[in-house]
Parts: sequence; C-alpha cells; structure tokens
Amino acid sequence: MERLNLASFIFLVVLFVLTPRAALRSARQLRQAHAAGTPPPRSRIVLSTMFALAILWFLAAMNAVAMGSNVFSVDGVGIREVCIGVVAFALLLAAIPITRAMRSPEETRRRMLTSLAPRTRSEFAVFVALAILAGIAEESAYRGVAVWILTPVFGGSVPAMLLSAMAFSVAHAVQGGKTMAMMFGVAIVFHLLVYLTNTLVIAMVVHAAYDVVAAYAAGKLAKALESSAPTPAV
Repeated sequence: MERLNLASFIFLVVLFVLTPRAALRSARQLRQAHAAGTPPPRSRIVLSTMFALAILWFLAAMNAVAMGSNVFSVDGVGIREVCIGVVAFALLLAAIPITRAMRSPEETRRRMLTSLAPRTRSEFAVFVALAILAGIAEESAYRGVAVWILTPVFGGSVPAMLLSAMAFSVAHAVQGGKTMAMMFGVAIVFHLLVYLTNTLVIAMVVHAAYDVVAAYAAGKLAKALESSAPTPAV
C-alpha cells in the first residue's frame, strides 16, 4: 500500500470520521428539537450546511492541487458524455416518486427533510445556491479526491468508491435512515457517471440539478401537507 501524506490524511479524517460523526450528532439533535417542539430555523441549518460544504471544498481543492489534478477538467468530453449525464439525471429523477411512495403521508409529514424543505421563493433561491455548492464540493471530495487518494492504497478503485459511497450516505443522516440508504445508491450512480465520462464536471452539474429539483419537490410536498393538516381545536 502507498503511504499517505499529511494533507491526504487530514482530508480522509475529515471526510470519513469527522463529517459522519457531525452528521449523526446533528441528526440526533434535530430529532430531539423537533420532538420538543423547538426546531431551529431552516435558514440556520442551511447556512451551517453551506459552511461545512465550503470547508469540504477547500480541503478537496487543496489536495487536488497538491496531487496535480484538476477537478474541473473536461478533457475528452463530448456528446457521448453529455448523453450519459442526461441518462444519469433521468435515473435520479425517477427515484424521487419511488422513494416518496415508500412512505406513508404521516411518515412523510414527520420526515426531517420535509421540515427543512424551502417554502418561499427566497428560501428556494438559497437552496439553489446550496445545491450548486453541494454539487461542486461533494463531487470533488467523494467522487474525486477521496477516490484518487484511496485507489492506490487499496490497489483498486472499487473499494475506494464503495467506501466513499458509504461516507456520502452517512453524511446525509439528518434526512433519515431511508434517505441514507437511497443516498448510497445515488452515490453509486455518481461514481459510475464519473467513471464513464472521465470527468467530475458532468457529475457536478447533474448533482446540482438533481438537488434543485428534489428541493422544489420537497417544498411543494411540504406546503401541500401543511395545507391539508387538520386545524387544532380551540
């Protein structure tokens, strides 16, 4: 196995230890806050998520530069690669109604992601910025730098991809167990997309677009559930 340098080691600790621990702790705290009827403002959660993604992007970018790699490389990208990206986007969109059908209305109403979904145009605009940042930072980190570092360590890219997919899944713990399982599948789709297109950029675009559509769908569903909820008796 190849030895890791200090920058790579710090990056892996952040990605595979600190980020999952923070995500699990945040999920527990949010559940407790919602159970107590004192949920934090959505804006605070979104801003803290954006801050964490910015740190992740910084660490990934620094490691990529040190490795002599370019996370925005589009060498060799053509119609074939764009078409593969369109197919991947369609597969991800198809998963939205499927996962929604797996939950009862009451389960959906209690779901953490429903409570975090944007309701207003201004909230949705912030979510668009969050989606773009997530697309760039998470693809650079999980599908890019992590795989580049771990592939020579494991002697192959498959173990590196699987480990990265698991870490990506746990990083979304705040959205619930079923969503974590779905995120593992989403991660595999993105890993295959990067492998087939030989670029992170198409995955970044697909990731951001998927997050925007998912946020819009979640917000629309949240407003529908709130409008149909029974009015408490006075």
